[in-house]
Amino acid sequence: MFEKGSYVAYRSEGVCVILDVCKEKFGGKEEEEDYYVLAPVNDMKSTVFVPVNNETLVGYMRELLSAEELNAFIAECKEERLEWIPENRARNMAFKQVLSEGSRKDRLALINTLYDRLDYIKSIGKRAGTMDIALLDKAEKLTFEEFSFTCEINSQDEVKAVVRGENPLTPRKE
Repeated sequence: MFEKGSYVAYRSEGVCVILDVCKEKFGGKEEEEDYYVLAPVNDMKSTVFVPVNNETLVGYMRELLSAEELNAFIAECKEERLEWIPENRARNMAFKQVLSEGSRKDRLALINTLYDRLDYIKSIGKRAGTMDIALLDKAEKLTFEEFSFTCEINSQDEVKAVVRGENPLTPRKE
């Protein structure tokens, strides 16, 4: 069980603070249920309610990792890739699902896949598709947000070097 006041990464909302664990009644239900009340740190006006008893949704809440844990994790995922889907619409849907529901490992595999694809497209003198660029931007943004919360990483532009293992992460100085 997560504690009030702790920080987690949650789906495509990014890093969130747990504001409360309280009872609420939503969707015409007869009885109140316990909910985690999350606020994305980049949008504290927004609120996300996660039912404590919903294992699937709670499973999307991930504890933030330390710099040491992240470096080991990145090294472990360096060769991970997703299967490339040639059809644009199907690829967009599948990759958006990875951003929303995938694990941290799936997101790094998505980033690696898109880096490889964009490098290839550039090498043959073509331009990358706007959907692929937008997906990569969103994945890098979420990764930067999560990594920068506990580590010294100063811009989304640094994500590529970090994910490729070229720049190890260091703990954020308090």
